[in-house]
Amino acid sequence: MFLQQHAASGEVLVLASSRDAADDLLRLRCPDTLGVHRFTIGQWIAALSAAPAAERGLAPLNTLGAEALAARCVHQVQQESALEYFGPVAASPGFARALSRTLREIRMEAVPLSDIAKTGKPGYDIASLARTYEDLLRDSRLADFADLTRLAREALPFSRFHGLPLLLLDLDKPPRLTAILLHEMRASSTAVLEIKLSEESSAHEADTALDRMRRRVFVPGGDIPASSDDTLEVFSAAGEGLECTEIARRIQTLAGDGIAFDEMAILLRAPGRYQPLLEEALDRANIPYHFTHGGVRPDPVGRAFLALLQCAQEGYPATRFAEYLSLGQAPALDTPRTMAVGSVGTEDELLSREPAASEDILDPSPTASPATPAAWERLIVDAAVVGGKDRWERRLRGLENEFRLRLTAGEDTNIQRQLELLANLQRLALPIIDRFEALPKRAPWREWLMQLAELADLALARPESVQLALNELWPMGDVGPVGLDEVIPALSERLRFLRRPPQKRRYGKVWIATIDESRATSFRIVFVPGLAEGIFPKKMFEDPLLLDDARRLVDAGLPLREDRVSDERSRLRIAAAVATQKLVLSYPRMDVAQNRPRVPSFYAMEAVRAAEGRLPELKAFERRAAEGSRTRLGWPAPVDPSESVDPLEYDLSVLHAAINAPRGSAKGAGRYLMSRNPHLARSLRARYRRWDRKRWYFDDGLNDQSAATLAVLANHGLQSRSWSASTLQHFAACPYRFFLHGVHQFRPREESIALEEMDPLTRGSLFHEVLYAMFLRGGNKDTFTDIADEVFDAVAARYEETLAPAIPRVWKSEIEDLRADLKGWLRRLPDDAKDWDIIHSEFAFGMQGKAPAILLEGVQVRGSVDWIEKHSQTGGLRVTDHKTGRNPKDKVHHIGGGAILQPLLYALAVEDLLKLPVKISRLYYCTQRGNYDTAPVAITEHSRNDLRRALEIIDGAVTGGYLPAAPGKDQCKWCDYRMVCGPREEERTRRKPKIVQLNELRSLS
Repeated sequence: MFLQQHAASGEVLVLASSRDAADDLLRLRCPDTLGVHRFTIGQWIAALSAAPAAERGLAPLNTLGAEALAARCVHQVQQESALEYFGPVAASPGFARALSRTLREIRMEAVPLSDIAKTGKPGYDIASLARTYEDLLRDSRLADFADLTRLAREALPFSRFHGLPLLLLDLDKPPRLTAILLHEMRASSTAVLEIKLSEESSAHEADTALDRMRRRVFVPGGDIPASSDDTLEVFSAAGEGLECTEIARRIQTLAGDGIAFDEMAILLRAPGRYQPLLEEALDRANIPYHFTHGGVRPDPVGRAFLALLQCAQEGYPATRFAEYLSLGQAPALDTPRTMAVGSVGTEDELLSREPAASEDILDPSPTASPATPAAWERLIVDAAVVGGKDRWERRLRGLENEFRLRLTAGEDTNIQRQLELLANLQRLALPIIDRFEALPKRAPWREWLMQLAELADLALARPESVQLALNELWPMGDVGPVGLDEVIPALSERLRFLRRPPQKRRYGKVWIATIDESRATSFRIVFVPGLAEGIFPKKMFEDPLLLDDARRLVDAGLPLREDRVSDERSRLRIAAAVATQKLVLSYPRMDVAQNRPRVPSFYAMEAVRAAEGRLPELKAFERRAAEGSRTRLGWPAPVDPSESVDPLEYDLSVLHAAINAPRGSAKGAGRYLMSRNPHLARSLRARYRRWDRKRWYFDDGLNDQSAATLAVLANHGLQSRSWSASTLQHFAACPYRFFLHGVHQFRPREESIALEEMDPLTRGSLFHEVLYAMFLRGGNKDTFTDIADEVFDAVAARYEETLAPAIPRVWKSEIEDLRADLKGWLRRLPDDAKDWDIIHSEFAFGMQGKAPAILLEGVQVRGSVDWIEKHSQTGGLRVTDHKTGRNPKDKVHHIGGGAILQPLLYALAVEDLLKLPVKISRLYYCTQRGNYDTAPVAITEHSRNDLRRALEIIDGAVTGGYLPAAPGKDQCKWCDYRMVCGPREEERTRRKPKIVQLNELRSLS
């Protein structure tokens, strides 16, 4: 009636805790009347102060800016006169934020700084900081909220709101400056109506559990036992995620009973914890929702910019630059940029604007680049770019020269495309690297912000969100000097997430807000999650800078810890007052992140005590709350499929019932899965065949004897093409691994990484190259000792240049260990090589344009023999392959169960190519970890027969199309193709029938 009466004859001012509360009041009570001005306190003060602030040339200071100014204030005070009390902690990351909160309270309560200084050493430091803060505000021509409130008070008599009827809608207790402003507005108004939440009971309230809870919560004594009803519900779930799923399940049920979505609300005490979980749960349940603060999501633009900053910090490694490329935020070359559609939201009420009227908030996504990040990443790998500006320029230029040589030779028709991609990469990467070089080592924030703004404009297709974050930090301009190691932490949290503005219309959607925003609103059903210890209520502490004892000495209305505790209790009353029909309280039983149980907060138990007249026993309360959940941590689905929130839960419910049903009674329960989705049906059938005990199917790897398959595999027979010994050895480990490696020729993706520890492949390659270089230099083993260090240093330097180890000390340690291995091997060389002369080193066949060796019945082999030696007296040959790893525990007689074919294959290859008999072929473990041991294989008729049988088995499997995934013991542990097969292949294949030929091969020693 107040609104209708006064709005009909003029204008009315409505001040509320939230804009939604004011809008709802107008919609419900005065929908057809114009002239009602609706504001929150912050919006009203911003509107009043806008004109006088503009006249004085003042800019409003937002929350992040206040924190930055507080940091600047700390820096200046420390330079001028060291802080006596807070000096040891003033440089800690959270000090500036805590100081900005304390200063806001002091300034909003208009506490004289002289009174603060008299409270002790902490108060003296705070007073000194506050004076500097005020000076900085004045010098920077900035106005914080206290200044804006004073300006609003000055402007009130001349504003259009002066003298209007005033409706105060359940405002919280204001600080002193705001209270004075409101008092003057009341005094000037022709009529005032104030609506507040009363803590006293109403005689007209019905006697429901919710009504009793409202009357008695936090009211001691007078408990009268009463029966419970469905107006108050308390349940628990195994974790916060399942708690949100249970809320979605109840919303679905209530909507089915005819309650509209916009008649339900979810009130949060910990929005940062629950918002993403609620988004996921409500999206799964296809429930529309409206977050009052909008949605928070990872910001790929910000993450890409952070990757660039970390790239600059770490010396420009290729991995960080590839991370930047992988996020797809690189600018399109030679394409004009366009501004992002939509806007980046701000949580600061002073700077916020009305969101766009469109319901669709478009993401700021970049236009397509002329080359994909994957193509650029491959070029970075090909160029061996690891880090350093010179390395980037030299490697990319070297790769370009290599491509041009190959193009001139007509080697590859795709080289022209590679050159184009490389040119684009150079045009993108090299200017960014140059910009990295221009970044200062240490500088004030102002210089950093200018440099980073230029970097963002250069390296990002849509830099708006990054530029906004940088702009908010301009008040820190004089702080410093700081380095990149300080800049990155300051920007990290702000850049990782982008806040989406809330949609303009919330109707037809579940309303999700903080409890403070829900004051003076009403919904039929209200959910309040998180009533567990540490979440709601939050543990209240004293202000970390100005403790309560000092605040009591000031006696100026500064909030104390008991005030914060009282405010926390009032939040439970507010949540209960918002609900008109039902209040649902919930809490998580488990802290899933820390793997520990949670207990319900005393607020949850107090709500039940107030409603039922007696305090429940804890264990009984927990059991009763757990009964309200349909899910559990180990099986996140309800027992009844009809209660499922999405198809996944439905499938799990049906399958759980079928699994636990008596044998035979559940036949056909999951049949709908086979007809619902053909891809799922194919997957389920394949899984059944893979785990079937009876036989090997075509889903077990390659098991296909069709004419088309056999025709293709005929080209891969051992007589049809050349094979390396290392590839043939894969067959004994697993036939399917052999197929993927040798026929499909799949390889793990190469990655250019900064080396921290020398891997076995690098160690072996370096050692072999040293031996080959010594052979080329000396040609005679007697001279190896003299030239070993020189050759080793040259090869190691070349590897270091290529690999660019991240930790030089680790690299040098590994190199010296390998040098010691080399010298230990050289000391043993005279005895080992007595009567043997080296005639070939790195003897290659079937490679580099050379013909393969033909063995036995036409088997073609390729490879490279490390050493071939000739006996000075008998003329027989000895073939040696040097190994830098550990020697095998089991002694090798001939082929080691098919896993060590190399000695015999190389011996027969040398005999075929040199037409000389080989007496011994051996593996020489020539390092300390290999104990300088040898594994010789005598070339006898028996060993030749074993090799012949092994090759027959492999050739028969290839040409017969029978190469299943049948790994030997522990062979999956280090397999490169584990992601193809899955993690449980050894367990699965043990259920299958034995493969006779494979077992025969593995039995050959």
